[in-house]
Amino acid sequence: MYINFTSPSLEDSLEEQIAQNLHTDGGTNVDLRTHIVSSDPTPRWQPTASTESQLATLEVDTDVATIPPKTSHSKPSSGSTSRKGLKRISVAQKQEEILLGYITYDGTARSNASCDIFISPKHANHFHRDIYVGILDEEQNIEFLGRITAGPFYGRRSNQSEMESGRGDRSKYSSYGTIELMGQLSAGERLRPVTTRPRPFSKCYVFPNDRLNRFLGVEGDFYFGHLVGHEEVLINAKSDNKNFLPRNVGIFGTVGSGKSNTAQVIAEEAINAGWAVLIVDVEGEYVRMNEPTKDTQLIEVLKDTHDRSPRGVSNFRVYVPSSGESARSSATPFKVPISELFPEIVADILEFSEPERRVYSMITAQAARANDTGEVQDPLKPHRIFDLQDLVNGLIETPSMNGPPNVRLLPMAGQQDIETASLLRSKLLHLGRSQMLDWRETDHVAELPVDEVMVGGRLSVLDVSETDDRSRNIAITYVLQELFKQVTSVPLGGRMASGRNRPPLLVIIEEVHTFVSRAVAAKMRTVLDTLQTISRRGRKRWMSLALVSQQPNHVPDEVFELTNTRIIHQIKSPANLEPLQRTTPGVDNTMWDTVATLGPGQGLITGAVFNKPLLINMRPTQSNRLHGM
Repeated sequence: MYINFTSPSLEDSLEEQIAQNLHTDGGTNVDLRTHIVSSDPTPRWQPTASTESQLATLEVDTDVATIPPKTSHSKPSSGSTSRKGLKRISVAQKQEEILLGYITYDGTARSNASCDIFISPKHANHFHRDIYVGILDEEQNIEFLGRITAGPFYGRRSNQSEMESGRGDRSKYSSYGTIELMGQLSAGERLRPVTTRPRPFSKCYVFPNDRLNRFLGVEGDFYFGHLVGHEEVLINAKSDNKNFLPRNVGIFGTVGSGKSNTAQVIAEEAINAGWAVLIVDVEGEYVRMNEPTKDTQLIEVLKDTHDRSPRGVSNFRVYVPSSGESARSSATPFKVPISELFPEIVADILEFSEPERRVYSMITAQAARANDTGEVQDPLKPHRIFDLQDLVNGLIETPSMNGPPNVRLLPMAGQQDIETASLLRSKLLHLGRSQMLDWRETDHVAELPVDEVMVGGRLSVLDVSETDDRSRNIAITYVLQELFKQVTSVPLGGRMASGRNRPPLLVIIEEVHTFVSRAVAAKMRTVLDTLQTISRRGRKRWMSLALVSQQPNHVPDEVFELTNTRIIHQIKSPANLEPLQRTTPGVDNTMWDTVATLGPGQGLITGAVFNKPLLINMRPTQSNRLHGM
């Protein structure tokens, strides 16, 4: 965007007019036509004939704004006037702030949601994109809250020939920018929807940090980091607010943008608040979180900017499939009982054909009937009515004297079912080789101890980095299903079978698009329906999901609908940005433009507990991670 003027003297006059007009009774009748803001560098400033002579009589005034500290509707005291006759806010209410400049006339690209600012030369160094500003419109007696979204742009004061010859005064130029209007400030420090816009010559000042904290709704004990452009404004949420973490979280960003750091920070803060946390780790990144961070650069930022020290998670467990490997040598091997998985879930994940789905449902039902003893189960040491080995063995064909082969789990099978059973047995054998499920090769391995995950203040990591996608997805489904049973059967704080009180629960799933993707959504309806049920019913019982992905365009819309709080790091690909823009309400277009230019650790955060979408510098993790941000 460029702003150009045909006459340097006119621009000087405009600067003087804006700088002085609020401090003088004169000059309000100046007849200026709107300057045009566009990408066209051709000068298009059109003053009236009397403009220069009118502006030449004005004097430069102070660069300090006088604003009311608590309310935008406190009227000027009739007995308090400035040295130039303007009625001012009473001394008891006034507060001096850094003046950035003044609201200018509207350009051709007018918008109800934004306005333009003429930047005060004295305080131009304070003007930066993404900082929050107050706008004091004394004519309407309204105070606005805004955010700088564009600029600074520079207007010419020397003529073109002077600039090209190098003879122009390079210290003399004018600066402009754009402000997004976030709301009108009312009594009680409340933000109301904008019903009007600030008028020209309204003062624009850097908004005080203490007031900004209250307006943005960023107070609490759950610490994320600080506001971009305002290091003193800390972004927090309340861990006991049911509109926050029990609602699900979406964390999105490209490789190296900081999404894994954000997931780890959320885990640390939830643990500090007494939550039980489980991370499904698909890259083996989180298996050393019991150690303090070793990154010297991040340690410095952590200390100097966030007043935190390196610290590992003390109550920490790592679980790994029995055939897998983990960077943590003390990781506990585990297996998953196939009898506890709904047949439809297994069919979805293994992509069974329709005949295979029907036969699998038949054999699991038959295996359950054949092995059901009717005994009451011990919830801590359950007896499984069948395992993967039973299914594999039950599909072996044995010769028959008078007809087709016998298949123990298909006693009434026809030839077509027997052929399908043979294909199904091959798939189950392949699944068993992952060592994820219960069969003869994992007899010595314990099941994943779900009750040990449900411990307040404990972090459990499911390291599935060395596991194939299908086996990993079975493990994810099983743990979600079993944890959901826990939270629905025991109320928050109630006594569980383990004898412990049931804590709130957070499950973080890395690279969720590899669990259920847009491409296979139609084939995985049962998995999607289960995920939706767990997320919607679970959050009412203080079970939260945090879903992480570097490829949002691969995430089904059904999954986006589950994430109420979102933290969006740098995303440059339009294909990855589009589904986020489409499903994230209330975000200004200028913020979406900023997403592509965010630095590592910076993100756009939005959710029910934040009054407005915010740009945040996420704090570094206190605990260790094996890979970068």
